Amino acid sequence: MIMDISGMGFTDELSSLQPGMSLGNLHIVSFIGKGAIGEVYLAQHEMLGKEFAVKVIPKGFSGEDGAEVFKQAARIQNKLDHPNILRIDDLGEEDMFYWLRMEHIEGEVTADKERIRTLEDLMRSNKGPLSEEEVNYYLYYLLLGLDHAHSVGVIHADLKPANVLIAEEGVKISELGVTDLIGHAWDDFHILRKDIRLEPTPFDPLPGFSRALPSLLSAFEYYSPEQRAGKRPDIASNLYSVGLMTYRMLTGRHSLSLDLPTKAVNGINPRWDAWIQQALAYDTEDRFQSASDMLHAIPGLDAGDEVEDSPTSEQVAS
Repeated sequence: MIMDISGMGFTDELSSLQPGMSLGNLHIVSFIGKGAIGEVYLAQHEMLGKEFAVKVIPKGFSGEDGAEVFKQAARIQNKLDHPNILRIDDLGEEDMFYWLRMEHIEGEVTADKERIRTLEDLMRSNKGPLSEEEVNYYLYYLLLGLDHAHSVGVIHADLKPANVLIAEEGVKISELGVTDLIGHAWDDFHILRKDIRLEPTPFDPLPGFSRALPSLLSAFEYYSPEQRAGKRPDIASNLYSVGLMTYRMLTGRHSLSLDLPTKAVNGINPRWDAWIQQALAYDTEDRFQSASDMLHAIPGLDAGDEVEDSPTSEQVAS
């Protein structure tokens, strides 16, 4: 018997929805993961039999203007039709949460049976720098997706490796146009915290639902200087975040250091030093001015060239 979850709140701290529950014509199959502002599930369409990913976001994160922000998020999705942007094809709301239906990306499986769905998963599993070929491959498709989003006036408010999904061809950027649903949570929770390692977020929007701060804090790691100062992100902010991700891919270092890429890794293209310096310039006017400019300046990727085939499964699993 299928349970109807309409009107139910989140009551299970491990995962709020359970297999067998239904959300409209979608049946919940399994729990995929929990992020900073919501949970993601694998769901199957009742009539089509097709699998989707469904993200649920508690309304407690969205503030008093949540309904209008949600409508705006839905309108934005109509602009984001691009192969390197995760497609959100349906949105809805229940009494206690919003939900978004997205295409399901399975990712890759390593030789150790570890599931690699995101760029964050890949870098964590790799435990060292990626090859320049891999960096060029993922960076190329990431910047293609960003360039399209920027061309239609959409800026990513939470760009980080966990929001870059590994797809059959390149990557797909997730969370574009939906992060405003969390309202002022990003601004408020870190002001109220005392111990960032132990204290849970003061936001407890639904009964039985709690959130540890580390999952929220991971976003700030890839913030630009102006975002850290409390300003809204713009194109230059997104490109700074791309620079931080690229530095980590190239060097294997989780945190930015004073060492340029050629000092951190032997034998890589020396042009990466100037590229990283421009990407991570403190002043926005000194950075790349567009994702297209940044793409065409990638060392080893001449303007007009396309990347080779995707990294082999052995490379991804290394």
